[in-house]
Amino acid sequence: MITKLTEQKGCIIAEFIDLKRFTLAVTEEVKSELKPILSQEGNKMIFDFKNIEFIDSSGIGCIISLVKTAKSNHSEIKLCNISSEVMDVLELLHLPMILDIEPDLASALTSF
Repeated sequence: MITKLTEQKGCIIAEFIDLKRFTLAVTEEVKSELKPILSQEGNKMIFDFKNIEFIDSSGIGCIISLVKTAKSNHSEIKLCNISSEVMDVLELLHLPMILDIEPDLASALTSF
């Protein structure tokens, strides 16, 4: 299991454990763990990136796919604790305009 799921204030928090690089090697497993939850209507999920130091195009594609799944099922996703290196990649692709990014977990929890 790549994600550790916990619940706080009605939100599901997906923390990537023992994972520093979000790459093609892990995207299918991440999708298989999270897509069933996001396919249920009305869920609120936070992706906690505190351990992620690197993301490639496959990791970005995985996030976008999960966001689309969530939106089509009236669920919501927020991202938090993104390192400056990962944020640089997201900004290069103008993704902060379509992704809901919060600085930390507390901010993400209160932003729903």
